[in-house]
Amino acid sequence: MSETVAIRIENLSKNFGRRKSKRIQAVKNLNLEVHAGQVYGFLGPNGAGKSTTIRMLLDLILPTEGNAYIFGQHVRREHQILRRVGALVEGATFYNFLNGRRNLEVLARTANHYDPARIEMLLGQVGLSHRANQRVKGYSTGMKQRLGLAAALLSDPELLILDEPTNGLDPAGMHEMREFIRDQAALHGKTVFLSSHLLGEIEQVCDRVAIIHLGEIVREGAVEDLLADKTYLRVEATPLDKAADVLREFWTVTVNGQSMTVVAARSDIPHVVRRLVDQQIDIFHVAAERQTLEEYFLSVVQEAVPHA
Repeated sequence: MSETVAIRIENLSKNFGRRKSKRIQAVKNLNLEVHAGQVYGFLGPNGAGKSTTIRMLLDLILPTEGNAYIFGQHVRREHQILRRVGALVEGATFYNFLNGRRNLEVLARTANHYDPARIEMLLGQVGLSHRANQRVKGYSTGMKQRLGLAAALLSDPELLILDEPTNGLDPAGMHEMREFIRDQAALHGKTVFLSSHLLGEIEQVCDRVAIIHLGEIVREGAVEDLLADKTYLRVEATPLDKAADVLREFWTVTVNGQSMTVVAARSDIPHVVRRLVDQQIDIFHVAAERQTLEEYFLSVVQEAVPHA
């Protein structure tokens, strides 16, 4: 396998429960490929299988079936490959009685890559230099997330796997985290695999995304390509209820107060307008907008039908 592929997941599945009647299939035949240098978003509702997939990728739990590779090496058979990975999974746990700097020193010494200068640099990059001497017991959730990101970068890994890295951060902190993550790829050549429920953040930072629902990937692709798939048409017309009924036969329509939203391909826009005019409906305003990643995500999840 080419080392230009940072992550490859092949037919990965995970079942929980020994008894067949109570067995839960958390991940179902997952296939995924992430190229080196990308910032890749892994999206899904709670319980979709995101954390289970990440834990299998990091060899923290065994898959029921399938294989996971990092830089072409099997994560179980060639476990040393995980030395090239830094991870922040479901928050960060530290020694509460030690300060932030000391926690990083312990982690670095344990992993045999102690570098005092790098620790100080990372504390500055994640915005904790002024709190480095404070005990972690007094850290907020956001501060622990920042410290966790610094810990993930201690070994200067080639691949970063981040699970909800913006948890507990205020809007300014989220902006800083977004810029920091983007810089890891753009300036430092790292690959970032990012799981988050904050879709506005994902849209601004990721090159590609995969949407997982009920353990299966239901959409995958470049962010720009996915969002160009459908156009939102904002329409003000009278009578609005009649206009919505006319269009619902062909498109998804949502009435929002004094206007409605029509989900349609850009090439369908003239047909939308023509159908309204043919039914003697007065049109006062029409505006085409590209959907946001959040809107796309919600539409995909709502359309997904679980397999029998």
